[in-house]
Order: sequence, then C-alpha cells, then structure tokens
Amino acid sequence: MKSSQIAMTTLVLYSAVAAAADYPAAQSPSVADGTGYVEIPGAKVAIDPAHTYKTIIDGQSAAAKPTELLPALKRASLLLNALTVGHVGKARQKLVIVFHGPAVDGLLKNEGYHKQFGVDNPNLKVVKELSDAGAVLYVCGQHMAGHKLGIEELAPEIKLATAASLVLVTYQNDGYAVLPDK
Repeated sequence: MKSSQIAMTTLVLYSAVAAAADYPAAQSPSVADGTGYVEIPGAKVAIDPAHTYKTIIDGQSAAAKPTELLPALKRASLLLNALTVGHVGKARQKLVIVFHGPAVDGLLKNEGYHKQFGVDNPNLKVVKELSDAGAVLYVCGQHMAGHKLGIEELAPEIKLATAASLVLVTYQNDGYAVLPDK
C-alpha cells in the first residue's frame, strides 16, 4: 500500500512539472537568425509597450566555438525579439552594442574569419539583422589599434569608436542600462 502511495505522489508531481513546463514557442520577429523570445504568460515584470527601453550591451566575450554566435549577439537578438513580441514600437527600442576584446574576431568579414577559424562567420547574418532592426554596433578603436585591424576588415554594419569604455560611459550618462554579454 505504501509503494502505491509513493507511486501516486510521484505521478502527481511529475504531471505538475510537465504541465508547468508547457511554454509557447520562441518567436524571432526582428532578428530571425538570433535568439528567439518565449512569451511568459502571467509574468510579474512584463514588457510595457509605452516604455522606452534604452540598453547598451558590453560585448567582450568570444563564442564558445567558431560555429556559434557571439554572446552579445545572442543577448541583443533576444532583447529586440522580446520587445517586438511585446509590441514596443521601434522608436522605443534603443539598443547599442560595443564590442571589444575577444568578441571582435566574431565581427570579421567572412574571408578573414574563414582564414582564422576555418569556417564561415555565423555572426554576419545576425549583425546585419540587428543593424536593420535599428541597433547601433560599435567596435573599440583601442582594440583595433592594438591588434592592427582596419575597420574595413569587419562587417560593414560596425562603427568605429575611440574606446569601448568611452562608449559605455557616454551611453550610461544618457540613461542607458548596461548589460553584460553573458
């Protein structure tokens, strides 16, 4: 009798967990090749379509593998997809990414990326989609100078900044929230 009670309790708990994990599919309306957003029904902190979302992402981490997206691109695409799903108009979606350190290699044009990693650059589509969706993408000029890289070696959507630290401080002073790339 005791084992049947344990089995029944286990079944009830398993059913509750299985039902709780039933979320809608991820949506990617703004950045199709990036990270999709899963709408969470009943969330206590929900997207407010009347709010202006001012965010700068500090993109310094490389992808775990050359065939994967940069963490900053994953985070940025998730954010833009979330805001679009949440009916926030483009004028209220203010997103900036500043790349420096190991992340910069992920911005190389395909020829340079393939030469360095032996595969096509998986980041280029998402960089273009983010730019087309209104995101502004900068690269640290100090990193570029230190590694003797020319801006023409990077995706055309990338803008050259004097220093990542100055971009971060400037946008923070203008009320942007800073998110790390991971």
